[in-house]
Amino acid sequence: MLDLELWKARFADWLELRYTSRDTRQNYRNGIGGFWDFVVGLGLSSWAEANRDTLEEYRAHVFSRRHSRTGQPLRVGTQVSDLMSVKVFFKFLHREGYLLHNPASDLELPKVKKGLPMVLTEAEILKLMSVPNVTTSTGIRDRALLELLYGTGLRNHELCSLTLDLLDLAGHTVRLQQGKGNKPRLLPLGQEAQSWLELYLEKVRPGWLRNSQCQAVFLGRWGEGHLQRASLSALVSRLGRQAGLGKAVTPHALRHSCATHLLRRGAGLRHIQQLLGHEQLSSTEHYTRVELTDLRKVLSRCHPRESFQL
Repeated sequence: MLDLELWKARFADWLELRYTSRDTRQNYRNGIGGFWDFVVGLGLSSWAEANRDTLEEYRAHVFSRRHSRTGQPLRVGTQVSDLMSVKVFFKFLHREGYLLHNPASDLELPKVKKGLPMVLTEAEILKLMSVPNVTTSTGIRDRALLELLYGTGLRNHELCSLTLDLLDLAGHTVRLQQGKGNKPRLLPLGQEAQSWLELYLEKVRPGWLRNSQCQAVFLGRWGEGHLQRASLSALVSRLGRQAGLGKAVTPHALRHSCATHLLRRGAGLRHIQQLLGHEQLSSTEHYTRVELTDLRKVLSRCHPRESFQL
């Protein structure tokens, strides 16, 4: 019988060495959980017994699983995550010499249909920005957060992890040491984003700070440590509801909106790619699909042949 606790520990150590993103490591550890249970049911004595037939059986098991609360099939994204974790686990076994052959190397994953990113209009952005009560300290902080997310296209975790030494207000820039994949990049600060950030740093942060050694730009609860990602998401969502936009507003929606509005106003894809920190231009080209969708709506509404009625 396999000692799964031992293999869990070995796999976790290997992930720690190979993947710099904490979220990626956690996703793989979570995604492999169903496979551990499946293996226990098989009663395998070694990983060499886990052949391609075993993996195909597990794949069928993943497809047949139902959500414990709703009884509905698992989302395709969840299925992909679970099976991808298995592929990574067998890559670990093969590369570390525990297996001579990797039976999961060509295990097919379900195709995930990517939807268009949710984007706010420029009018909706203005409405959202007007929600925080900037006569209060909390309102100033909230406005600074919104302006930075929209003005720079920062990811949730990138904004939450900002420290004072990464800001160059004289040079109107912010430096990211650990973006996605730990790739550093330098971003310009626009006038609105910088003005609200400076106001927050001058008028709000000093009064909230409880630990003089803390270098976090945006403080967590009780004025210590960094603002947490979940807290930022909840805050932006609440402000979106207060704005009455009828959309689920998230930090990532502001990032999408930043890129889309830049594209509409003539920015090149390469510049947007650099701003967002995309490794592949294909990731940035996703925003051209939003533009094409808008163009189709305009064509349908405005072109004489489209509106012509027999």
